[in-house]
Amino acid sequence: MIGAGLAGLRTVERLRHRGYRGRVVLLGAERHLPYDRPPLSKQVLRGELGDPWLRQAADYAALNVDIRLSYHVRELDTERRLIRSKDAELPYDVLVIATGASPRRLPGLNGLVLRTLDDARDLRGLLRPGTRLAVVGAGLIGCEVAASARSMDNVEVDLVDVLAGPLVRVVGVGVCELVADLHREHGVRLHMGTAATRVGPGAEAGGGDGPGAGQLALADGTVLTADVVLEAIGAVPETGWLEGSQLALSDGVVCDATGRAADDVYAVGDVARWDGRRSEHWTNAGAQADRVAAAILGQEQPPPEIPYWWSDQYDIKLQGLGAPGPDDDVHLITWGPKARTVALYASDGRLTGAVGFSAAAAVMRLRADIATGTAVADVLARLTA
Repeated sequence: MIGAGLAGLRTVERLRHRGYRGRVVLLGAERHLPYDRPPLSKQVLRGELGDPWLRQAADYAALNVDIRLSYHVRELDTERRLIRSKDAELPYDVLVIATGASPRRLPGLNGLVLRTLDDARDLRGLLRPGTRLAVVGAGLIGCEVAASARSMDNVEVDLVDVLAGPLVRVVGVGVCELVADLHREHGVRLHMGTAATRVGPGAEAGGGDGPGAGQLALADGTVLTADVVLEAIGAVPETGWLEGSQLALSDGVVCDATGRAADDVYAVGDVARWDGRRSEHWTNAGAQADRVAAAILGQEQPPPEIPYWWSDQYDIKLQGLGAPGPDDDVHLITWGPKARTVALYASDGRLTGAVGFSAAAAVMRLRADIATGTAVADVLARLTA
C-alpha cells in the first residue's frame, strides 16, 4: 500500500474487515501517521483541534500492519513486481496506489499551499491579528480557509478566482452567488473573474513576512496588499513516479470500475481515475477502499454509493449529494421552519443532485431519489409541502 492517507488506511481496514489475514505494508511519504485532512482548513487552522489522527498509534497493532513513514517511492516496476525507493527495492504480490494529489501552483506567486498537517501549522502561525491574507482560488479549500481566517482575530481576507464565483465548479453558476453573498456578509473581499498575475516586492506590504507577501496584481488591474498569499487552485494527482510503469495515466491512474489499473495493481482516492472520473471528496476514498478490498479478495462488490461532499463555512454546513452536470437545471427552494436554502439539480426533469445550506434533513433523504432519477417535480412537491 503506497500512501498513508485516508484512502490507504481505509483500504487496510477494509481488507482486515473482509477477512484478509496476510501481510500488509503501508508506506507513507510524510513523517506523520495517517491523519484527517478536512479539519486542516477549519478546526486545525483555527486552533480548535490538535493533530487530527485517524487512529491513535496504539490502535495500529490490531490491524497488524507494517507502517513505514518518510518512505519515498520513486519507481514502480510492474513486470518484476517491485517498487523502488532511493535505497531499496520492495517486492509486492498485490499493490494499492493511494499517493493522493499535490497542490497546483501558479508561476511567480510563491505563496503557501494547504495540503498537509505541516502546511496547516505553518499557515496558522502566520495569521496573526491584523494579517492581510490573499487566497487565490475559491474552491472548497480556498473558501474554507477564507471563512476560518475571518473568524480569527482581525484577519483581513481577499478571495480571488478566475471563475465567475466561489465554488462554481461544485455548485454551479446560480448557487455560487449564494456562497458569494455568505462570504461578503462576513467581510471577505471577493475578486471573481480575474486572475492573479504576479507578486511585487514586499516593502509596500506593511512589513508582512509570509510567503508571497507584497503587492498581488490581478489581471483586471486591481493591486492587493497581502502579508500572506495562499494558493488554493486545486490539486494534480501524484503520478510522476509512475512514468515508465506501463500503467495508463490520464488525470490520475486509469482504473476500471473496481479500481483495477493492471494485474494485481489497484488505485484509490485522489490519485485514482475510476471509470473515467476522478473524485477528491473525503467519502469517495472510503467507498473506493471497500470496493478495492472486495476486488482483491474476489468478493462481491458492494453497491455503488451516491457521491457526497460537505463544507463548513462560518455557521453554515454545505452538503451536496449526486453528480449534477454543468448544464443541469437548478431549482432553489426554502425548506423547513428555519427557511434553509436547498438547491435541486435536474436533467430532463429528473433529479441528479442536491445541495443544502445547513439543511441535512432535507438533503440526506434524497439519496434514493438521486439514484433512481425521481422526477424533480415530485421531489419539489414533497419538500415544499
